Amino acid sequence: MAEIISILNRKGGVGKTTTAINLGKALSLDGYKVLLIDNDPQANLTEGLDIEVEYEGNKRLTPTIFDVYKSGIALPILEVGQDFYAVPSSSDLDAIELEINTDFNRNFKIAEAVNPVAPHYDFILIDCPPSLGVFTQNALTASTKYLIPTKCSSKFAHSGISEAKALIDNEVKRIINPKIEPLGIVLTFYDKRTRVDRAVEADLEENFQQELFKTRIKQLTKIPEAEYVSMDIFDHAANSEAAADYRALAHEVAERVKA
Repeated sequence: MAEIISILNRKGGVGKTTTAINLGKALSLDGYKVLLIDNDPQANLTEGLDIEVEYEGNKRLTPTIFDVYKSGIALPILEVGQDFYAVPSSSDLDAIELEINTDFNRNFKIAEAVNPVAPHYDFILIDCPPSLGVFTQNALTASTKYLIPTKCSSKFAHSGISEAKALIDNEVKRIINPKIEPLGIVLTFYDKRTRVDRAVEADLEENFQQELFKTRIKQLTKIPEAEYVSMDIFDHAANSEAAADYRALAHEVAERVKA
């Protein structure tokens, strides 16, 4: 049975999608069968994996997570590499947010779609939008764990983590999914040379010591290079320091899941 992990933060630009893609690929390289779910109307994960969503005029031909929410179809899973699979998203997901919010079953749409396929994977990573709205709540309802990436150079890192944890502890865990547990917090865009990054790191170590991963995802040029050409870091620069960071994070994730 898969470990189902929501990757979330209310703040944008903290590396959620980059973490989902590269952590997922790293886990697959370690021999795990991994499914990524793009649960964000921005569809950055879909673009980052170079998945083409085809249209004929205004009609979308490629099934996406939109169709799971709208029509309750089975997850439209695509193979993107060895032991590496993905469910794409599309911008039309935005158009049904209000409709989903009025649905009695609004928080269980992803869970209902994930449950039948969960036995076939080791990890399912759900990339969430930069909000704590209905799409993120759907992901959390389906998940066994959650992971929070946070940008080390941001003075708002602490508040972003606290807001996410408050939603999960006070609403999701208490009312909808009592089994969900924190997997950890990962520092992204880390540069130990800067005073701000060291200060944010010290603050998070003091307040979230047990949950903070030892691995830091450093601010390295290979990461945006890979994103620009719609590749994961391992296909773009397998021997880079950035790839080594994500391999280290994958090892930590696997160890925490086994614990």
